[in-house]
Amino acid sequence: MSERHDKPLSLDAALAAQIHAARLRGAYSIEALAALARVDPEMIARLEHGAPIADAGARDRVMDVLGLRPDSQLYPAKPTDYSQRTSD
Repeated sequence: MSERHDKPLSLDAALAAQIHAARLRGAYSIEALAALARVDPEMIARLEHGAPIADAGARDRVMDVLGLRPDSQLYPAKPTDYSQRTSD
């Protein structure tokens, strides 16, 4: 079966599809994207198949290269606590 028709392995299917589609739109090979994001090519394949990724920094670097931002429902932004700020 071709890599394109493999089913994602986890609940990150939407993110996997976004990463794969963005890589194709950008005309990046897996190897080129891995080099630009400073990750192993296997990391790209794992992301595109929805496999669990322990290194969030690597995932974020791949997404940055592709111009993607994490979906707020999948990766909620941390609330900013302005009460701790001091005035200048």
